[in-house]
Amino acid sequence: MSGATPPVSLSRRRLTIGRRLFYTHLLVALLVALSLGVYLHWAAESELRNALNTRLSENATLAAEAMQLSDWSALRSPADTARPEYADLMRRFASITERNRVISRLTLLRRDGPRLTVVADSLGAASGYSPGDSLPGSLRSESSTGGAPVIQGSDFNAIAEVKNSDGNYLLALNIAAEDIAEKLATLRTNAAVSFVIAVALALAMSLWLARSARAVLRRFAGRFKEIAEGKLDKKLAWTGDDEFADLATALNDMSERLDLSQSQREGAVTELKAARDRLEEMVRERSAELEKLNTMLRSEIEARCQLEAALAEAAATDTMSQLLNRRGMLEALEQASEQARRQKSSFIVVIGDVDHFKRINDQNGHTVGDQVLVGLGRRLKSSLQSHDAAGRWGGEEFLMLWPDMSITEAEARANSLRESIANKPVYPGAPPITMSFGVAEFTGLDTLDRCISRADRALYRAKIDGRNRVSVGV
Repeated sequence: MSGATPPVSLSRRRLTIGRRLFYTHLLVALLVALSLGVYLHWAAESELRNALNTRLSENATLAAEAMQLSDWSALRSPADTARPEYADLMRRFASITERNRVISRLTLLRRDGPRLTVVADSLGAASGYSPGDSLPGSLRSESSTGGAPVIQGSDFNAIAEVKNSDGNYLLALNIAAEDIAEKLATLRTNAAVSFVIAVALALAMSLWLARSARAVLRRFAGRFKEIAEGKLDKKLAWTGDDEFADLATALNDMSERLDLSQSQREGAVTELKAARDRLEEMVRERSAELEKLNTMLRSEIEARCQLEAALAEAAATDTMSQLLNRRGMLEALEQASEQARRQKSSFIVVIGDVDHFKRINDQNGHTVGDQVLVGLGRRLKSSLQSHDAAGRWGGEEFLMLWPDMSITEAEARANSLRESIANKPVYPGAPPITMSFGVAEFTGLDTLDRCISRADRALYRAKIDGRNRVSVGV
């Protein structure tokens, strides 16, 4: 037939079924290998960290037991470094660090009420703490550190009570971070080698599966091509008792039925042509009448659509900033969330707030404050891309929707927008303003309200951290 579509050449296919099967098998194998590798690495690293914390706790306990409680009550100021008690402590520190080379620093502490004060430091008063110095940070219990108590906010790895001191004296120690980092690096290297081996095995298995499936599919493709060329009397010979054998039987049955129906179709085509001619005549008669009615209806519909569009735009637009109002923004967010769930995609929600806006109103008047909002609306609108949306969320707070963007890209874009607002007035002669932004990502795994809440909490953190900054919600 003249209107038939020409057959597609197999050589023109960019991604064959065999390759798709190969990529699918490879992806599944890689996901399994990666998931298993990540879990095993996480478990091994957790065990290693627990062992290191236990080692820190044991070293701290052994060092504390080796201190042998003495009268250290006189060591309370930097001038007490000349006292014999201080010299005795420094000799004990040297003896302990010589016996245990992994310990790089020891510090004896005294509990003075809620404070921790230094009695002596193995680094000496010149390089470390002096007697009487207050130690920054706070003591954390063993349950919060995985087995080794430490002083939060300091460089010490572990801490232990000096024997027979009734908790009045504590010994803090520090082990070089390189010793711990080296063991973690070795663990990660072994995990990476194991993953590479798993990838190689997955590649070989996927290649074998893809080649086997491709050979079968080529036989079926050849038979389908023959059927398309009208060779309906042939059959596809197949041995075996699997799903492909069932498919070959079904294909042969289809070929027989097509051959039978071809003759019936030719007679039906003749009848259809006659019916088509009669129908075309009736359509021509009705078309002239309907065209007149369509012209009248089209004019009325266009007028109503224009009126409804104008009303809808006015109902969803903020009169001051000329951006979407809260109602319009909520509708845009709902549409974006439904689309994200259907397409399994994501989008970014950004909430921005003008810093110290009340001060702008108090110092310049509410008229200037309104002009700032108008100029800021123009600035935000000019920054939007084709599928973005922005609206006035309330007062001096604005909300923006950025689709097809990662959270890292969104943070960089928000910072660029923040710098533009801070460095360039929103209108000539406008008072300088800054904005703080909270950024959150909607992935479809959460509700829209929770995503907005994360962005709002991130904005609050940006305000707490000093304003004129971007914070990412988690």
